Amino acid sequence: MVTTSIDRSTEAEAFLDARQYTAPDIVSACEGWTAHDVTAHLAAAAAEVTRHLRPYLAGEEVPRTRTFEEREPPFRALDDTTLCRRLDAEEATMRTVIAQVLADDPDAVIPWTGRRMVVAKFLPHLRNEFAVHRWDFVGDDDTGTELLAQPELTEHAVGVLGEILLRLGRTHDPDPDQDFAVALRSENAPDVRVVVESGRASLHLSGRRADEPSIELDAAARTLFIWGRRPDRRGRIRSHVTQPVLRRLDALLSGY
Repeated sequence: MVTTSIDRSTEAEAFLDARQYTAPDIVSACEGWTAHDVTAHLAAAAAEVTRHLRPYLAGEEVPRTRTFEEREPPFRALDDTTLCRRLDAEEATMRTVIAQVLADDPDAVIPWTGRRMVVAKFLPHLRNEFAVHRWDFVGDDDTGTELLAQPELTEHAVGVLGEILLRLGRTHDPDPDQDFAVALRSENAPDVRVVVESGRASLHLSGRRADEPSIELDAAARTLFIWGRRPDRRGRIRSHVTQPVLRRLDALLSGY
């Protein structure tokens, strides 16, 4: 069997490059994490994907997905130079194993975090992770804006992670029993609708501009907003909703 290789993503390259110039103890925008911790998070995630896919390739039972608290401490314990090299290696190994799985079955699905995950979706998921976590310690810059503005990152976040990205926010929801709908609107792109209906919170893409409360954001700012971040530079988000609605929206999209 000939396995088609998968190139390293631009997002991963940008993350690894930025880490060369970022001190490990820089506090990131990801609450409670430094640049070193963010790097450990990504290395552990890549290793966990490989840990699932190798048994799948061998026809064996796919293991339970370990929590962040289970899989990340050994990576955090590494010195920073070793950790960055380990991220480089784990990410490369993950791509190789994903390519092997997809060469055999492009529609492969495995158990992941208590649900079913299409193996091909790991690639856009890690692209999102690298782009967002790079922003966590770099902040607003041209490279980050270009990466975060890519529509496929928004589509993945909404389509695959929609309910997950709202899970923690629902615990902070100031009016949890009240239905809710707000459009996150970016120029020349479908709306992202934040919806709470019958007690269930979700994100949806909509090509139809509904007559409903909305906020306007550039595409990169919208990706950050969905992931619970807020851009450094003011003026990138403009509200057309009341203060209570904006307050609830902020709570719902406060990270996960």
